[in-house]
Amino acid sequence: MQKAYILLIMAIVGGIGFCEAEASVDSPGLQFASIKPGTFSMGADLSPAYVTAPRGIFIQDELPAREVTLTYPFDMSKYEITNAQYEQYDPKHAALRGKAHGLSTEDNEAVIYVNWVEAAGFCGWLSSNDTQYEYRLPTEAEWEYACRAGTTTAYNDGVTGDIYALNPIGPLAQKWHIITQWYVTRGNRPANDIAWTVPKDVDLTVGQEGPNRWGLYDMHGNVQEWTHDWYGPYQASDTIDPVGYQNGSSKAVRGGSHNVHIQTLRSANRSSSNRMDRHFLLGFRVVRVPKGRTRPAPKLKQPVMPWARDVSQTPYQWPSDTSQPYFKLVSLYDIESEYGTSELARQFEIPLYTHNHSPAITWCQNGDVLLAWFTGESEKDQALTVLALRGRRRPSGELVWDTDVSELYKEADRNMHGTQLWNNAARLAHGFKEPFTLYLVNGLCTDGRWSKLAMAFRTSIDHGVTWSEPVMMKPDTDAFHLDGDRNQPQGNAFCLSDGTLISFSDGSVPGGSGSCVNWSRDGGRTWSLRTGEQGPPGIHSSGVELNDGRIMAFSRDKGQTFGGGMPVSISTDQGRTFTSTASEFPSISTVMRSALIRLAYANPALDPEGQSRRPILLVSIAPDGIGARDAKGQMTTVYGTYAALSWDEGKTWPVKRVMSDIKIGSRTITMGPWNETCTLDATHGQPKAYWAATQTPDGMVHLNDSRLYYAFNLAWLMHGQ
Repeated sequence: MQKAYILLIMAIVGGIGFCEAEASVDSPGLQFASIKPGTFSMGADLSPAYVTAPRGIFIQDELPAREVTLTYPFDMSKYEITNAQYEQYDPKHAALRGKAHGLSTEDNEAVIYVNWVEAAGFCGWLSSNDTQYEYRLPTEAEWEYACRAGTTTAYNDGVTGDIYALNPIGPLAQKWHIITQWYVTRGNRPANDIAWTVPKDVDLTVGQEGPNRWGLYDMHGNVQEWTHDWYGPYQASDTIDPVGYQNGSSKAVRGGSHNVHIQTLRSANRSSSNRMDRHFLLGFRVVRVPKGRTRPAPKLKQPVMPWARDVSQTPYQWPSDTSQPYFKLVSLYDIESEYGTSELARQFEIPLYTHNHSPAITWCQNGDVLLAWFTGESEKDQALTVLALRGRRRPSGELVWDTDVSELYKEADRNMHGTQLWNNAARLAHGFKEPFTLYLVNGLCTDGRWSKLAMAFRTSIDHGVTWSEPVMMKPDTDAFHLDGDRNQPQGNAFCLSDGTLISFSDGSVPGGSGSCVNWSRDGGRTWSLRTGEQGPPGIHSSGVELNDGRIMAFSRDKGQTFGGGMPVSISTDQGRTFTSTASEFPSISTVMRSALIRLAYANPALDPEGQSRRPILLVSIAPDGIGARDAKGQMTTVYGTYAALSWDEGKTWPVKRVMSDIKIGSRTITMGPWNETCTLDATHGQPKAYWAATQTPDGMVHLNDSRLYYAFNLAWLMHGQ
């Protein structure tokens, strides 16, 4: 006890010096380096000169840097776990060798396609077969301490300089297809350095890089490595034997890999992945400690984001829709400055970038409305994250939007492209006995490109305060992160009357390409891909269930399918196949997405035929104009965003009007995508947007482009002037 106390004091007051590695070997062929206790600087190690746009976006989660002490020795495997070693535990995994474009086929290559649960299972198997040692995944602190091996530089080679010019792995960078030049561009311009959409086949034989000073190989590159810790922001006070958070949505991942940007190979760099994800960049190594040695229990709690604070759990008593027209347009937030200027600290706290896009919106049983969207400097970077705002229901019935923007869902260093939000109100209305539930589907890339997307699914039963741990929607490797713009959740998601969950996504599928339908018959526990080559043409499809059980969808095809008309597609088999024809609406193109919803809470007095029908609402964009009512109620040609109503299940659309209430003069507004401005007037609605819409039980339609919020009711659509 006294010896341990002295060791701790020595570590705190200045460290105990350089630790020589002591190699040892154990079955099944694992080799270990012995790591002694010590103190090191954990976290971002960059000069402020490098914390500029858009480079600084990668180090937010590495701050604050702090002195961390590990008070105990441990052994770390010198090499990443190989196929041959892992398959002694799980022989079936051999079927996944080479699954991703020929990657990792040989016995001595690092194993990939292993999720966190499986990696932890391998550790448990090792422990059960060893009377002397316990095996586990390393903590983040153990990993970074061992990687640095006494260095304080960006990489563990001890070399200082501009990290975007340094190359610690030399010729391996070319061999592993590592990007060594900065590639993220402002806007969404092409970046030749990341021209590939599929991973290049590389040699993942362990032991190619290194060893570092403590005898560890491939700490920079080869494959990313799982750690034990839940991912979350650093805490300045967490300095003695850190073990991370009590819970979270993803586990911390370290080390960089092949086919990525070289900055992710830095000693301090943090990535993350949810526990059930597996992909071609990710493997692991293990640590071991003597049997009986316990690790401190995690103490940290994840920060509570503004959208989750002080949320009422009392069901709201919704009033009925009114016959009085209502329309409102407000901007929900402002970007304080260009990224990397004097507001840098604020941007680190709230990652609100210059491109805000691809929104999703739904309502809560407590009366609130929840909005989510992605934000980034480019759509092709690893900083792309998902933010949220809550519209809160006041006792007066007024909906007031929060002003504090914050992250809803982010897995570090991974492009989070595309979000869908909806609820189970339709299931409840058809007799399902379950809590009121919010659903979230989000795209999840392996790295910075959206071309290698899988989809994650989460639920909330407390109005979005807490969310379930993400699960991968398709646990078959073919659907995980391979080639093509696969599995990008776009368009909408909704519930069928029989309880089936439907989620439209973009991407190539076996035998076809374009829009896909993902469906779940068990409330989201398991998912299947329904649509093959007979899906809706184009991308970004939004659909509704018709009264006879068919599904109707509109999609974006840039006018290529029917010579300028927007495709309307009908499925008679719950989304397995679709038949498409030209609609009466003009096609939409780049930076445009339609919204299609059923008005489930329509005022029966507004039905022109007095049948209490529930009309279908389409919100779309007419760049070259469409015949509709203007803001004054007069029939003319209107441009930009318009709304259309159908009372007969999409056969006819007698009501069309421009989405503007500017009767005299004009109004200039800033849109979400790319911070562009536009002008609204009596005949011009917003010219660009990815629209997302929901209708609350009071009849109000809530429409959003990620920044601009429109609220209107059926009476305004039909009679407002």
